[in-house]
Amino acid sequence: MASSYDLVSLADLKAWLEIAGSDDDVLLARLITQISRTILNVLDRPAIQPTAFTETHDGGNDISILLRQWPVFEISKCIVNGIEVPPSPPLAAGTNAQCGYVLDPPDAAPPGTVQRLSLRHRLFTRGVQNVMISYVAGYAIRNESVVVPVTPPYSVSVQAPYGDWASDVGVTSSSGVAFVAATTNPTAGCYTVLDGVYTFSPEDTGATMILSYGYVPADLASCCMEWAAERYAYRSRIGQQSKSLGGQETMAFIVKDIPDFVEAALTPYRRVVMP
Repeated sequence: MASSYDLVSLADLKAWLEIAGSDDDVLLARLITQISRTILNVLDRPAIQPTAFTETHDGGNDISILLRQWPVFEISKCIVNGIEVPPSPPLAAGTNAQCGYVLDPPDAAPPGTVQRLSLRHRLFTRGVQNVMISYVAGYAIRNESVVVPVTPPYSVSVQAPYGDWASDVGVTSSSGVAFVAATTNPTAGCYTVLDGVYTFSPEDTGATMILSYGYVPADLASCCMEWAAERYAYRSRIGQQSKSLGGQETMAFIVKDIPDFVEAALTPYRRVVMP
């Protein structure tokens, strides 16, 4: 994808439009980025790929705060009145809940919903911008297990159950050892990735790997592709409101800020939490 914000690839849009040549590649790539940014603005979401966010809140003597972005899969830091709050250990049978923060689990499938960060045995005490939370949010598949093939090219493709692969979040071995992303010819303990295909070294064949990666929800990709296709077709009828087809037939063109078929699909993804 030309931009990290693009919701669909140039190849997919050209296939949708049945365009074989490359004469309009630059125009189409610009359309994809423009429409992708517009969709994010409509959703009031700065990004949907795994991204680090830091936000401040006013404490209100509550036990919970709604985070502004979702789905959240990692809390990096929670600070209240300048004091860092640790995560609360998981509850175990026969033990009492310990002080710390707890994050609502994310929904398994998109679009998901906002999540609470809650405190056990304490409050987000009243104050102005006295709560700071750093976290990672975005649509991602976490901990997908794969086995490295024993024959060249030692590559595996992600399952991507909810939409196309878009970004790499990391690879670990089954024992938790982090692998290093390489640009080419991976050696032991390294890997390369391109468009959702992970390639490993001959030394790591047969090993179980744990993949994590960001993806674009399929319905958002479809919205971007159909909207970009509509704008591409519009250039041949700029300023026209209707067109005679001969005889008594007339075709009317309706131009809206957001096409109806796009707006309906975007609604579940809109951010509605107050800033």
